[in-house]
Amino acid sequence: MAERTKTQERGRRARIKVMEAALAEVAERPVADIQVQRIAERAGMSPARVLYYFESRDRILTETFRWSERRLAERRASELGSVTGVEERLARYVELYLPVDGHDVSWKLWLEAWLRSVTNDEMGRTADEIDSGWMRDLAAIVGDGAASGVFRPVAVEEFLPWFNALLDGLAVHVLIGRLTREQAVRTALRHAARELRP
Repeated sequence: MAERTKTQERGRRARIKVMEAALAEVAERPVADIQVQRIAERAGMSPARVLYYFESRDRILTETFRWSERRLAERRASELGSVTGVEERLARYVELYLPVDGHDVSWKLWLEAWLRSVTNDEMGRTADEIDSGWMRDLAAIVGDGAASGVFRPVAVEEFLPWFNALLDGLAVHVLIGRLTREQAVRTALRHAARELRP
């Protein structure tokens, strides 16, 4: 039993090493150019060993996307939980949502997920799962704001997709260099204020 636990732990560490290597590759080059060979070299493994754990390049990207977003969700929960005012929480949510710049690894994986979700059910399900976590957090902020009187009551089922689409559009502009993240944040919060303030 102890040997099996050690083997599982070695496998877990190896998988993390591969995903860290994949993230580093995504940061440096277009996702379409990423190769298992380069991920393996960066992880200090053979391509065969990498594929033993992940089966394919697509599986590496899907699992890396899920893993990196899980870490971001933990950070989001921690940071949003430490902010008391709903307007400040909304501002922090927007900052966490939007890409830092055109090399933002998380967003490069998001774009890949959107493109692949048309033909790849697993990638589509992964994107939907991750997106629903973001939407739950946003719904909680809007609900708390309405309950406290800071925001006016709005139809959440209408506000959430509208605001999400606004953020996604702003994110693309940050990624291609038309806006800075700071400009995108200000734009998003200005539009949110028009919809939410009493």
